[in-house]
Amino acid sequence: MIHNIEYYTMCHENVDELIQFVINENHLHHREIVTAEQINSIRQILCAEEKQYFNSHIFVAMSNNIICGSIRIFQKTATQILPIEKIFNINVEDLANAGTPIYHIGRFALSKGADKRGFHIFKTLIALALQVAQQGQGGIVFAECDVKLLRTIRLLGIEAEAIGKPILYLGSETVPIKLPWAGYQIFLNKNKDLLVSELRIFSQELPDINLSS
Repeated sequence: MIHNIEYYTMCHENVDELIQFVINENHLHHREIVTAEQINSIRQILCAEEKQYFNSHIFVAMSNNIICGSIRIFQKTATQILPIEKIFNINVEDLANAGTPIYHIGRFALSKGADKRGFHIFKTLIALALQVAQQGQGGIVFAECDVKLLRTIRLLGIEAEAIGKPILYLGSETVPIKLPWAGYQIFLNKNKDLLVSELRIFSQELPDINLSS
């Protein structure tokens, strides 16, 4: 278990570091056998996709200048296409009332063994992201979620509704989910103590970052 955790806001210009961390942890967790060429291709695709989300909020957990957790959220604009729409062919506008703010959570990853007791890093990153969505009154959140992760989210008291059948995506069984505004209020109210009052800035304070241990 990793100790001395600090939480940072990652600038949008650093999405390459975010994607590299997410890819590394994904393959470590799922032990998927891929070539270096395949990894590089996936990295380029995800980096290009992520850079379209110029309005995103990215949070990372760090220990001794090493990233050990990440999450990203943004509010959908009229011209942005969410990953869930491309991967699962779901029109999120059909699942939200007119005028409802729509958010997307992604790039959630934790270093293996970082958070074994109490899910502290897990809950903190989720709370930071959902706090952004909460600011848009009535905001509905969409995500693509590992089936195992979905069970954990529900155990934490977050109402998560599967809105499609799971598919194999980036090495794991992934399902599209929806979090209604009311469905994550109890979790946020219960975990107010996890919300960091002052986040450090990733790019300004940590010029030499290790992506993993």
